Amino acid sequence: ILIDPALITRDFLLENNVTSMDELVAAMPILGESAAAWYPWMETVLANNDFEMPMIGGGASAEADMSAASPVPADLTTFAEVELPEAFAGEEAPRIIVVRQLADGAFMSRYLAGVQSMAEQLGVEWVEFNARGDAAQMVTLLESAIAEQPDGILISHGTTDVISDLIDQAVEQGIAVATFDTVVDNPAVPEIEQDDLRIGFELMKHVALETNGSADMIYLNIAGFPPLDKRDRSYQNFVWRYPGLVEQVKAGAVTESTAADTQTRMEALLSEFPETDVVVAMWDELAKGAVRAIEQAGLSEFVKVYAVDITDENIDLMIQEGSPWEAVVATDPFNAGRVGLRTVAAMVGGEDVGKYILIDPALITRDFLLENNVTSMDELVAAMPILGESAAAWYPWMFRLLLENQ
Repeated sequence: ILIDPALITRDFLLENNVTSMDELVAAMPILGESAAAWYPWMETVLANNDFEMPMIGGGASAEADMSAASPVPADLTTFAEVELPEAFAGEEAPRIIVVRQLADGAFMSRYLAGVQSMAEQLGVEWVEFNARGDAAQMVTLLESAIAEQPDGILISHGTTDVISDLIDQAVEQGIAVATFDTVVDNPAVPEIEQDDLRIGFELMKHVALETNGSADMIYLNIAGFPPLDKRDRSYQNFVWRYPGLVEQVKAGAVTESTAADTQTRMEALLSEFPETDVVVAMWDELAKGAVRAIEQAGLSEFVKVYAVDITDENIDLMIQEGSPWEAVVATDPFNAGRVGLRTVAAMVGGEDVGKYILIDPALITRDFLLENNVTSMDELVAAMPILGESAAAWYPWMFRLLLENQ
């Protein structure tokens, strides 16, 4: 039974005139009564003793609050006279190049759609350089991008030791550079990520609670990729904390057909480890292969899959009758693409966006999808607004651009 914590800052205490614990709980209800270990008959017992059921306070977990206020004001006309940065005030549109190493797929398709939508709203010209999973090609394309001297470069899923020197060169030449799912040891280069440590934490927390801390697991992950390595850190903490979560074997490899090859590998592993009842996959391409192998073996009732990332294809697999895919922790790739483009645009406009930009993930269960009749990403975001527009890297002058480019 885990009691959810909350972040309490000095600023929050001062802004809300909090001077005691009672005042704090009143100002921050998520610190109030936990929903844990309450049963219907307890209400009768409380009533017999002249007490009422307390108001449940909720918690700070990814699934605690399905609502989210939009960071974009409803009335954009109030920003019509806001001064624009020099780079956005002229007739020539700023130019941003997106250089990506991750191969094509449902995640990247939706991510790029987010980039496109944000670029249109901000009046930015952008072009994509696609390395199609090839690290050597990534170097060539990044060199080409720098040679074109754009206003900004957004790097997606690069390999740190391969591209770090080129990133430094771009920064030295005055190009605004930000990365997505790429670790860079340069304080001038913001790192955007899906808060991968938290993704691993929320996923394994759900596994621990769903299994009462006891499962025979096949673990699917791949070392050497920053987001996957960070998720693994959280996974290892949970395996340490809950010794009943037994990792029988770890597998996973990036190939030209990762999902299909994972399916083949999983078919062999399910035979080798027949006691398996949980599969943890830190990337959805691995999860898709696992799900299909489990279904092919007729084990959907006995082996459950917990994974990362959400797309239309994943939703379809999760909502199928008898699907073994129980839950994911994820962000909306569309939102991530918008954050990436917006961050580089903000830097081009002279803003200091900070070093780390974390996009909050959410726990999405199969039960939630079925109960809310969710069949697509758009329907999911409507049902779970916290997956929608991030508040990161918004500035008042951007709202003027949104107004002008409507």
